Amino acid sequence: MSEQSGADYVADDAPTGSAGRRRRILLAVAAISGMLVINYAAYWVLTRPAVTDWLHGLVNFIYPGAFLLAFFANVTVLIPIPYNGIMLAILGKASLPWLAAILAAAGSVLGELSGYAAGRAGRQVIGESRAVRWTTEQMRTPARSFIFLLIFSAPPNPIFDMAGLAAGTLRVPLKIFLPAVFIGRCVRFLLFAYLTLPMGL
Repeated sequence: MSEQSGADYVADDAPTGSAGRRRRILLAVAAISGMLVINYAAYWVLTRPAVTDWLHGLVNFIYPGAFLLAFFANVTVLIPIPYNGIMLAILGKASLPWLAAILAAAGSVLGELSGYAAGRAGRQVIGESRAVRWTTEQMRTPARSFIFLLIFSAPPNPIFDMAGLAAGTLRVPLKIFLPAVFIGRCVRFLLFAYLTLPMGL
């Protein structure tokens, strides 16, 4: 991966002048509003007793259950949905735990695209806090972006959504975002799978 400045991630055809500023503001407002609505709706749905029972019931489906659980748990942005305990139960019942772990990683990556898309929709979505500035600085080049996303996506990390938002905001290409997060999540879930077996994988 070649070294290139973070500015190169941003589309060159962005509108300029007052019209461009108004468009960026409208995009940011729309992105924030949409993100809040989607998150509230997803959180409300996922925390209903019937839905939580259904999520726990995914343990019985193992392979599709691992994929669906990881996907739904990662769709929300900045609102963590605890699911690692259920995932451990799924992996513990799988005859091929490595396959369930890879499917969970795939579902997790697809879920994380919601945060990436929200960040891509408007540059003002993630704010200007010190943590945001630090996260953004780590993704100023393709190589640093890949390493940062891989490392931060591997452990259970409730603040990873901020990294996904920053990746979208900086226009980190999906060819970097998707494999980096997928590898990181494979590391996590394969470790989970290992922990569920007394003799290891």
